[in-house]
Amino acid sequence: MAGFDPNDSTSIDEPVPDYSAGLSGSLQGLRIGVPKEYFSAGLDPRIAELIHNSIKELEKLGAVIKEISLPNMQHAIPAYYVIAPAEASSNLSRFDGVRFGYRCENPENLEDLYKRSRGEGFGSEVQRRIMVGAYALSAGYYDAYYLKAQKIRRLVKNDFMTAFNEVDIILGPTTPNPAWKLGAKSSDPVAAYLEDVYTITANLAGLPGLSMPAGFVDGLPVGVQLLAPYFQEGRLLNVAHQYQLNTDWHTRTPTGF
Repeated sequence: MAGFDPNDSTSIDEPVPDYSAGLSGSLQGLRIGVPKEYFSAGLDPRIAELIHNSIKELEKLGAVIKEISLPNMQHAIPAYYVIAPAEASSNLSRFDGVRFGYRCENPENLEDLYKRSRGEGFGSEVQRRIMVGAYALSAGYYDAYYLKAQKIRRLVKNDFMTAFNEVDIILGPTTPNPAWKLGAKSSDPVAAYLEDVYTITANLAGLPGLSMPAGFVDGLPVGVQLLAPYFQEGRLLNVAHQYQLNTDWHTRTPTGF
């Protein structure tokens, strides 16, 4: 999605380039930054190998690889899981069974309508985020949690702005571990949250991001992530398109499909 929507107060009036026309652009001289923090002990070595293979493919196409640093990346997970639940708690408050969203059957009274509509309509993860968010925004905890998380968010953004003064695009893994079986982490939400460590920085900084197929581990797909400066989606699509013209990972399917 791109372009200005006069009915959306959060959209920006920014011209939209012809993304298709830019797909065939050369990658010669493109500066690709690889954050050293991405290759810490938490990254599965098999994924790291596939990421390095992707880097080599892009180098063959003329890209220049440069090591960069995102020093505040370690704070991204805790900051995100304060800010996102707080926003969820606030935004989902309107889904009360009266004006928006699911409505329970045969409510006894207004209180029963609210409680059952929200209890039945929201899944366990959504309920968890609403509760965490309501706590973080409550009196006495707002400054300690939400306000501090927003300050960390700005530090993460500043790291990216500094990096993009040196490089045109940032490359790294999409997740630290291979894909798990459906439902395997349903009883351990924290483990699932930690898989977001590489992707949520884009959300915190408000950057465009893209994940593209980069290989397989144990028959399951691995992605490589690209991040670009604000309003540079065309650059992301150009790099991904050129990468896919020279690899065939996007044509393969996981074992069992």
